[in-house]
Amino acid sequence: MILLHTHVNTFLSIDPGINKSILNSLRDPICLIDSTGTICFTNEEWHQFEVQNGESFSNYEIGTNYFQHFEKEPAVQQGVQAVLSGETDCFDFEYFCDSTSTSRWFLIQATPLQANASAIEGVVIRHVDITKQKLTELQLKEYAEKDSLTSLFNRRYFQEQLKKEVHYAIQKNVPISLLYIDTDNFKDINDTYGHPAGDQVLKELARQITETTRSSDTVARIGGDEFAVLFPNTSKVELECIANRLSQEIQQLKIQGQHSQIDVTVSIGGKSFTSDLSLNCMVEWVDDALYLAKDKGKNQVVIA
Repeated sequence: MILLHTHVNTFLSIDPGINKSILNSLRDPICLIDSTGTICFTNEEWHQFEVQNGESFSNYEIGTNYFQHFEKEPAVQQGVQAVLSGETDCFDFEYFCDSTSTSRWFLIQATPLQANASAIEGVVIRHVDITKQKLTELQLKEYAEKDSLTSLFNRRYFQEQLKKEVHYAIQKNVPISLLYIDTDNFKDINDTYGHPAGDQVLKELARQITETTRSSDTVARIGGDEFAVLFPNTSKVELECIANRLSQEIQQLKIQGQHSQIDVTVSIGGKSFTSDLSLNCMVEWVDDALYLAKDKGKNQVVIA
Protein backbone atom coordinates (compact mmCIF):
# COMPACT_ATOMS: atom_id res chain seq x y z
CA MET A 1 0.00 0.00 0.00
CA ILE A 2 1.36 3.44 -0.98
CA LEU A 3 1.20 5.97 1.82
CA LEU A 4 0.84 9.68 1.13
CA HIS A 5 1.37 12.59 3.50
CA THR A 6 -1.59 14.92 3.82
CA HIS A 7 0.07 17.83 2.05
CA VAL A 8 0.42 15.78 -1.13
CA ASN A 9 -3.34 15.42 -1.28
CA THR A 10 -3.44 18.87 -2.87
CA PHE A 11 -1.41 17.50 -5.72
CA LEU A 12 -3.62 14.42 -5.94
CA SER A 13 -6.90 16.15 -5.14
CA ILE A 14 -8.39 15.83 -8.61
CA ASP A 15 -8.12 12.05 -8.66
CA PRO A 16 -5.41 10.42 -6.54
CA GLY A 17 -5.80 7.13 -8.39
CA ILE A 18 -5.18 8.72 -11.79
CA ASN A 19 -2.11 10.62 -10.56
CA LYS A 20 -0.65 7.47 -9.01
CA SER A 21 -1.29 5.60 -12.24
CA ILE A 22 0.48 8.29 -14.25
CA LEU A 23 3.54 8.24 -12.00
CA ASN A 24 3.61 4.44 -11.93
CA SER A 25 3.44 4.28 -15.73
CA LEU A 26 6.68 6.26 -16.09
CA ARG A 27 9.84 4.21 -16.65
CA ASP A 28 12.04 6.37 -14.42
CA PRO A 29 12.32 6.06 -10.61
CA ILE A 30 10.31 8.96 -9.12
CA CYS A 31 9.68 10.15 -5.59
CA LEU A 32 7.92 13.14 -4.06
CA ILE A 33 9.37 14.91 -1.05
CA ASP A 34 7.80 17.51 1.23
CA SER A 35 9.32 20.78 2.41
CA THR A 36 11.41 18.96 5.05
CA GLY A 37 12.86 16.51 2.54
CA THR A 38 10.73 13.61 3.76
CA ILE A 39 9.79 11.12 1.05
CA CYS A 40 6.01 10.89 0.82
CA PHE A 41 5.51 9.01 -2.44
CA THR A 42 7.52 6.62 -4.60
CA ASN A 43 6.37 5.05 -7.84
CA GLU A 44 6.68 1.38 -8.71
CA GLU A 45 9.82 1.93 -10.81
CA TRP A 46 11.55 3.38 -7.74
CA HIS A 47 11.00 0.10 -5.88
CA GLN A 48 12.06 -1.98 -8.90
CA PHE A 49 15.28 -0.02 -9.10
CA GLU A 50 15.95 -0.66 -5.43
CA VAL A 51 15.46 -4.39 -5.90
CA GLN A 52 17.73 -4.52 -8.96
CA ASN A 53 20.54 -2.42 -7.49
CA GLY A 54 20.87 -3.73 -3.97
CA GLU A 55 21.73 -0.90 -1.60
CA SER A 56 21.70 1.93 -4.14
CA PHE A 57 18.27 3.08 -3.02
CA SER A 58 18.13 1.19 0.28
CA ASN A 59 16.13 3.01 2.94
CA TYR A 60 14.77 5.43 0.33
CA GLU A 61 11.32 4.54 1.59
CA ILE A 62 8.27 6.65 2.38
CA GLY A 63 8.83 8.49 5.64
CA THR A 64 12.63 8.63 5.35
CA ASN A 65 14.55 11.81 4.60
CA TYR A 66 15.87 12.14 1.05
CA PHE A 67 18.63 14.57 2.03
CA GLN A 68 20.34 12.18 4.43
CA HIS A 69 21.43 10.05 1.49
CA PHE A 70 23.30 12.96 -0.08
CA GLU A 71 25.33 14.19 2.89
CA LYS A 72 28.49 13.71 0.79
CA GLU A 73 26.94 15.58 -2.14
CA PRO A 74 26.11 19.05 -0.81
CA ALA A 75 25.36 20.17 -4.37
CA VAL A 76 22.29 17.92 -4.38
CA GLN A 77 21.03 19.21 -1.05
CA GLN A 78 21.60 22.82 -2.09
CA GLY A 79 20.00 22.31 -5.51
CA VAL A 80 16.85 20.64 -4.19
CA GLN A 81 16.58 23.26 -1.43
CA ALA A 82 16.76 25.96 -4.11
CA VAL A 83 13.79 24.34 -5.87
CA LEU A 84 11.87 24.15 -2.57
CA SER A 85 12.51 27.82 -1.83
CA GLY A 86 11.51 28.93 -5.31
CA GLU A 87 15.00 30.24 -6.17
CA THR A 88 15.03 28.03 -9.27
CA ASP A 89 12.37 26.10 -11.14
CA CYS A 90 14.55 23.05 -11.81
CA PHE A 91 17.76 21.31 -10.71
CA ASP A 92 19.79 18.66 -12.55
CA PHE A 93 22.62 16.56 -11.16
CA GLU A 94 24.51 13.74 -12.90
CA TYR A 95 25.92 10.83 -10.91
CA PHE A 96 27.51 7.42 -11.40
CA CYS A 97 25.90 4.31 -9.91
CA ASP A 98 28.14 1.25 -9.57
CA SER A 99 25.77 -1.50 -8.50
CA THR A 100 26.37 -5.20 -7.98
CA SER A 101 24.99 -6.00 -11.46
CA THR A 102 26.18 -3.20 -13.74
CA SER A 103 27.59 0.31 -13.84
CA ARG A 104 25.20 3.05 -14.88
CA TRP A 105 24.86 6.82 -14.97
CA PHE A 106 21.79 8.70 -13.78
CA LEU A 107 20.53 12.26 -13.94
CA ILE A 108 18.62 13.63 -10.96
CA GLN A 109 15.91 16.05 -12.09
CA ALA A 110 14.13 18.04 -9.38
CA THR A 111 11.10 20.24 -10.11
CA PRO A 112 8.68 22.02 -7.75
CA LEU A 113 5.47 20.36 -6.58
CA GLN A 114 2.59 22.84 -6.48
CA ALA A 115 -1.09 22.83 -7.35
CA ASN A 116 -2.89 25.57 -9.26
CA ALA A 117 0.05 28.01 -9.05
CA SER A 118 -0.09 27.91 -5.26
CA ALA A 119 2.90 27.86 -2.92
CA ILE A 120 5.52 25.16 -3.44
CA GLU A 121 4.68 22.22 -1.22
CA GLY A 122 7.45 19.84 -2.17
CA VAL A 123 9.65 18.56 -4.97
CA VAL A 124 9.22 15.89 -7.64
CA ILE A 125 12.52 14.00 -7.97
CA ARG A 126 13.19 11.86 -11.00
CA HIS A 127 16.26 9.65 -11.58
CA VAL A 128 16.76 9.28 -15.34
CA ASP A 129 18.99 6.49 -16.66
CA ILE A 130 21.44 8.23 -19.04
CA THR A 131 23.88 5.31 -19.39
CA LYS A 132 23.50 4.96 -23.16
CA GLN A 133 24.06 8.67 -23.78
CA LYS A 134 26.95 8.77 -21.29
CA LEU A 135 28.75 5.82 -22.89
CA THR A 136 28.41 7.47 -26.29
CA GLU A 137 29.71 10.73 -24.84
CA LEU A 138 32.70 8.99 -23.23
CA GLN A 139 33.46 7.12 -26.45
CA LEU A 140 33.43 10.33 -28.48
CA LYS A 141 35.61 11.99 -25.86
CA GLU A 142 38.09 9.13 -26.07
CA TYR A 143 38.17 9.36 -29.86
CA ALA A 144 38.92 13.07 -29.56
CA GLU A 145 41.66 12.67 -26.93
CA LYS A 146 43.30 9.32 -27.62
CA ASP A 147 45.64 7.96 -30.26
CA SER A 148 43.87 5.04 -31.94
CA LEU A 149 46.98 2.85 -32.29
CA THR A 150 48.54 3.11 -28.82
CA SER A 151 45.55 4.33 -26.76
CA LEU A 152 47.81 7.06 -25.36
CA PHE A 153 46.68 10.67 -25.33
CA ASN A 154 47.15 12.53 -28.61
CA ARG A 155 49.10 15.73 -29.29
CA ARG A 156 46.08 17.99 -28.97
CA TYR A 157 45.14 16.70 -25.53
CA PHE A 158 48.76 16.79 -24.42
CA GLN A 159 49.13 20.43 -25.34
CA GLU A 160 45.97 21.32 -23.44
CA GLN A 161 47.14 19.40 -20.39
CA LEU A 162 50.56 21.07 -20.58
CA LYS A 163 48.92 24.50 -20.41
CA LYS A 164 46.89 23.47 -17.35
CA GLU A 165 49.86 21.96 -15.52
CA VAL A 166 52.08 24.95 -16.24
CA HIS A 167 49.41 27.25 -14.85
CA TYR A 168 49.13 25.08 -11.73
CA ALA A 169 52.92 24.92 -11.29
CA ILE A 170 53.17 28.71 -11.42
CA GLN A 171 50.32 29.12 -8.92
CA LYS A 172 51.73 26.58 -6.47
CA ASN A 173 55.40 27.36 -7.14
CA VAL A 174 56.26 23.70 -7.76
CA PRO A 175 58.52 22.17 -10.44
CA ILE A 176 57.21 20.61 -13.62
CA SER A 177 59.17 18.31 -15.94
CA LEU A 178 58.86 17.30 -19.56
CA LEU A 179 60.33 14.42 -21.60
CA TYR A 180 60.41 13.82 -25.35
CA ILE A 181 61.08 10.25 -26.47
CA ASP A 182 62.02 9.43 -30.06
CA THR A 183 62.22 5.87 -31.43
CA ASP A 184 65.67 5.26 -32.88
CA ASN A 185 65.84 4.13 -36.53
CA PHE A 186 62.09 3.62 -36.77
CA LYS A 187 62.11 3.91 -40.58
CA ASP A 188 64.59 1.05 -40.74
CA ILE A 189 62.30 -1.04 -38.52
CA ASN A 190 59.39 -0.45 -40.90
CA ASP A 191 61.52 -1.17 -43.98
CA THR A 192 63.05 -4.33 -42.51
CA TYR A 193 60.17 -5.91 -40.64
CA GLY A 194 57.12 -4.27 -42.22
CA HIS A 195 54.60 -1.71 -41.00
CA PRO A 196 52.58 -4.16 -38.86
CA ALA A 197 55.77 -4.88 -36.92
CA GLY A 198 56.41 -1.13 -36.67
CA ASP A 199 52.93 -0.68 -35.20
CA GLN A 200 53.65 -3.42 -32.67
CA VAL A 201 56.85 -1.63 -31.66
CA LEU A 202 54.92 1.58 -31.02
CA LYS A 203 52.33 -0.31 -28.94
CA GLU A 204 55.05 -1.94 -26.84
CA LEU A 205 56.81 1.38 -26.32
CA ALA A 206 53.53 2.97 -25.24
CA ARG A 207 52.93 0.15 -22.77
CA GLN A 208 56.45 0.38 -21.32
CA ILE A 209 56.35 4.16 -20.97
CA THR A 210 52.97 3.93 -19.22
CA GLU A 211 54.22 1.22 -16.85
CA THR A 212 57.38 3.17 -15.98
CA THR A 213 55.63 6.47 -15.31
CA ARG A 214 53.05 7.36 -12.66
CA SER A 215 49.29 7.63 -12.92
CA SER A 216 49.58 11.38 -12.28
CA ASP A 217 51.83 11.81 -15.34
CA THR A 218 50.45 12.48 -18.81
CA VAL A 219 51.78 10.16 -21.53
CA ALA A 220 51.08 10.96 -25.18
CA ARG A 221 52.01 9.98 -28.69
CA ILE A 222 52.72 13.33 -30.29
CA GLY A 223 54.07 12.19 -33.65
CA GLY A 224 54.61 9.10 -35.78
CA ASP A 225 57.29 7.55 -33.57
CA GLU A 226 57.62 10.26 -30.94
CA PHE A 227 56.21 10.29 -27.43
CA ALA A 228 56.02 12.88 -24.67
CA VAL A 229 55.54 12.64 -20.93
CA LEU A 230 54.50 15.47 -18.62
CA PHE A 231 55.52 15.11 -14.96
CA PRO A 232 53.74 17.42 -12.50
CA ASN A 233 55.65 18.42 -9.36
CA THR A 234 58.81 16.57 -10.45
CA SER A 235 62.38 17.75 -9.88
CA LYS A 236 65.39 17.35 -12.17
CA VAL A 237 66.83 14.57 -10.01
CA GLU A 238 63.56 12.63 -10.18
CA LEU A 239 63.28 13.24 -13.92
CA GLU A 240 66.80 11.91 -14.58
CA CYS A 241 66.03 8.78 -12.56
CA ILE A 242 62.81 8.09 -14.46
CA ALA A 243 64.35 8.81 -17.88
CA ASN A 244 67.35 6.53 -17.32
CA ARG A 245 65.19 3.71 -16.00
CA LEU A 246 62.85 4.09 -18.96
CA SER A 247 65.77 3.91 -21.42
CA GLN A 248 67.10 0.75 -19.79
CA GLU A 249 63.73 -0.98 -19.67
CA ILE A 250 63.04 -0.23 -23.33
CA GLN A 251 66.39 -1.78 -24.29
CA GLN A 252 65.29 -4.95 -22.53
CA LEU A 253 62.00 -5.22 -24.45
CA LYS A 254 61.60 -8.44 -26.40
CA ILE A 255 59.51 -7.56 -29.43
CA GLN A 256 59.06 -10.44 -31.83
CA GLY A 257 58.97 -9.75 -35.55
CA GLN A 258 57.76 -12.23 -38.14
CA HIS A 259 61.10 -14.03 -38.34
CA SER A 260 63.30 -12.51 -35.64
CA GLN A 261 63.39 -10.34 -32.53
CA ILE A 262 63.29 -6.58 -33.01
CA ASP A 263 65.77 -4.64 -30.90
CA VAL A 264 64.49 -1.19 -29.96
CA THR A 265 66.19 1.82 -28.39
CA VAL A 266 65.05 5.40 -27.88
CA SER A 267 66.59 8.84 -27.60
CA ILE A 268 65.28 10.87 -24.67
CA GLY A 269 65.48 14.59 -24.04
CA GLY A 270 64.03 16.40 -21.08
CA LYS A 271 64.14 19.27 -18.65
CA SER A 272 62.70 20.24 -15.29
CA PHE A 273 61.35 23.77 -14.90
CA THR A 274 60.99 25.64 -11.63
CA SER A 275 60.40 29.29 -12.56
CA ASP A 276 59.72 31.67 -15.46
CA LEU A 277 57.67 29.00 -17.17
CA SER A 278 56.90 29.65 -20.83
CA LEU A 279 55.32 26.99 -23.01
CA ASN A 280 57.34 27.96 -26.06
CA CYS A 281 60.61 28.01 -24.14
CA MET A 282 59.83 24.69 -22.47
CA VAL A 283 59.18 22.98 -25.79
CA GLU A 284 62.33 24.49 -27.33
CA TRP A 285 64.51 23.39 -24.38
CA VAL A 286 63.22 19.82 -24.52
CA ASP A 287 63.44 19.70 -28.32
CA ASP A 288 67.08 20.78 -28.11
CA ALA A 289 67.79 18.14 -25.47
CA LEU A 290 66.24 15.45 -27.68
CA TYR A 291 68.25 16.49 -30.73
CA LEU A 292 71.40 16.46 -28.62
CA ALA A 293 70.62 12.90 -27.52
CA LYS A 294 70.32 11.91 -31.18
CA ASP A 295 73.53 13.72 -32.15
CA LYS A 296 75.39 11.83 -29.41
CA GLY A 297 74.68 8.58 -31.25
CA LYS A 298 71.10 7.80 -30.21
CA ASN A 299 70.10 5.48 -27.36
CA GLN A 300 71.02 8.39 -25.10
CA VAL A 301 69.36 10.39 -22.31
CA VAL A 302 69.95 14.13 -22.13
CA ILE A 303 68.39 16.11 -19.30
CA ALA A 304 69.12 19.81 -19.76
